[in-house]
Amino acid sequence: MKRFGSVVLCCLGIGAIGASVAVAGNGNSTTNPNQVAAQQCTTELHAMGIKAFKGLYGDQPKGQHAMRNCQQQHGKSARIVANNAAQQCKAEQADPNFAAGHSGMTFDQFYGTNHNEKNSFGKCVSTKAQELQVQQEENLQNAAQQCRAERSDEDFATSHGGKSFTDFYGSNKNRKNAFGKCVSQKAKAQQS
Repeated sequence: MKRFGSVVLCCLGIGAIGASVAVAGNGNSTTNPNQVAAQQCTTELHAMGIKAFKGLYGDQPKGQHAMRNCQQQHGKSARIVANNAAQQCKAEQADPNFAAGHSGMTFDQFYGTNHNEKNSFGKCVSTKAQELQVQQEENLQNAAQQCRAERSDEDFATSHGGKSFTDFYGSNKNRKNAFGKCVSQKAKAQQS
């Protein structure tokens, strides 16, 4: 009986996850900060490469749990992205001149996609959050390119107090996080 209960609970959990994914995808809900954090980390992983990503976020010495640690670290910025998107949409929704700048369409007409346009706020937030994420992804890609150029620069030490790229950016015991730290610093500077 105990095993049957575990199976039922497992099935209910899987069903709940599926339902939450379905609700999130229909435009009636706002952007989930956990999804934003996961997307940010996936983008960083692709921009930096596995080795640098594990060096930056992984538990030492083997670089374990890097994705989990990254998502935890990006949780705050993901909530900010979601909140900023929601605030922008609330402002647009309350704007009496919205139709003038959007081909005569109301907020609901412009963003709504279902038969009664009741999903307009969720669609607006989703659109704004995606735009913010695209900007962050571009910043990361640019930062990664800059760091690759610095890492391959033979004269790096000359302009950085005699320190190598690894010594200048690395902050953990074995300095394996140097590339990730470089990308992180430069991406944050671009966002400011």
